[in-house]
Amino acid sequence: MLLTIEPDDADPFEFECEDTIASAWVSKDILSNRTYPVLPFVDDVRVVLDAGGNCGAAAVHFARHYPDATIHTFEPGSHQRAFLERNAVHHRGITIHPIALHRDDGEMPLYQGDSDSGMSSLEASEWATGSREIVTVRSAGGWATEHGIDRIDVMKLDVEGSEVDVLESLGPLMATVKVLYVEYDSRKARRDIDRILESTHDLYSGKVFLDQGELIYLSKHEANRPEATDHLRSIFVADA
Repeated sequence: MLLTIEPDDADPFEFECEDTIASAWVSKDILSNRTYPVLPFVDDVRVVLDAGGNCGAAAVHFARHYPDATIHTFEPGSHQRAFLERNAVHHRGITIHPIALHRDDGEMPLYQGDSDSGMSSLEASEWATGSREIVTVRSAGGWATEHGIDRIDVMKLDVEGSEVDVLESLGPLMATVKVLYVEYDSRKARRDIDRILESTHDLYSGKVFLDQGELIYLSKHEANRPEATDHLRSIFVADA
């Protein structure tokens, strides 16, 4: 499916996604700066990690808003990655890695989503029970060390149940993350994410439900800046 994206601050551009209502809706929300809103007070963004790249909406979104950054996007699924590769051609700064970040190195089955490839997961679930593809998984911390990554300015984590594995694998490198966008799929995962980030980050905003949600965390340094509170106030005033 070919979408025409009409951002408020730039010329329209085309984006290709899977031919499903869910994929089109998710892609439009991301590319319209709603799912992963760029925070204007966070500057000097040079390294972005996009774990769970799918068709590339987040990678393109970050590439457009952080033109000086390298966007490392990870997508192990061959079907999803084909869309990602075609979309990335039109936007500079995107580096595609055909692997999944996880806790350890190895190979695992990737279960395809029943109704949309965006639901594919390394763990079988009620939403991902379709065909399997064996994919390469890498320790997130080991991959970062191997590639000389000593800072992550912005990180988006949507890996359908493996979020805690990735965060724990990155270890001390998480302290460098200024902005973390993370999706959780269980109340236990939400509590574990809070535990992992307790000493380094504060919860900034998000959509919180019992067993699913999308959260934005800021490093404590960024959260303590007056601009962080001012930005939230501006959102509340605009929505009033």
